[in-house]
Amino acid sequence: MASAASDVRLTGEDPVSNVLKWILLFVGIATFAALGWTTFATYAEAPPQPNSFVTSDGTVLLTNSQIFRGKEGFQRADLMDYGSLYGMGSYFGEDYTADGLVRLAALTEANLARAEFGRDLTTLTAEQRTGVRSAMQTQLKSIDLTQSNPVIPRALGAAIVTLREQIAAKLLRHDFVKGWTKAYSLDAQAANDTASFLIYSSLTTVARRPGTDISWTQNWPYEPVVGNTPTAARSSGPGSASVSRFSRSAPFCTSISVI
Repeated sequence: MASAASDVRLTGEDPVSNVLKWILLFVGIATFAALGWTTFATYAEAPPQPNSFVTSDGTVLLTNSQIFRGKEGFQRADLMDYGSLYGMGSYFGEDYTADGLVRLAALTEANLARAEFGRDLTTLTAEQRTGVRSAMQTQLKSIDLTQSNPVIPRALGAAIVTLREQIAAKLLRHDFVKGWTKAYSLDAQAANDTASFLIYSSLTTVARRPGTDISWTQNWPYEPVVGNTPTAARSSGPGSASVSRFSRSAPFCTSISVI
């Protein structure tokens, strides 16, 4: 026994250390491989950014350059310290993507009610409101982000214009009740571009991937008003999985990374 121990000391070799070195090497390689795969998957599955969004008469609503400048404005104004985007950021305020989605849906419904019935949405019968809601969901879901210049229906296009004006105005005024000051780093044009970026982000949460009923953010946020409900893969699993997918946590696909 003493002779074997002395042989190990003389040769300087430790079998246990050699095994640990190989384990460390394997863990390191596996870790970097996993990081590489998740990075690739994030960019590959992220929603496309069209050249522009246009109405049927050719009116340009949003452009790629506006969205890109809007992201810069969003970062310059440090808006993630006031709210969150795709569930990531501060919980001091609203989630900009979820809030924009709900407001866009409400504006679209109002436009559809006036166009179809010539009346306000609140004055319609239950059956008429159901039809309007279904039409609104169809318009939002049918946006094809894989096209270079997706055509936006008139009611939704008008809602985008209105919402952009509202968001831009909000960015440039104080709201002391909520504890916000205006974005001093943004002028009127930058605020308009930032609003365009936020609206694009909201659209990615409801526009469906081609050939599926799943949005580019896996139907996040959960919002039955626009038809965003748990995907089949999630709803068939444990309840805790469904809750985690639709919490304020960010969806797997963080499309902000590709803009």
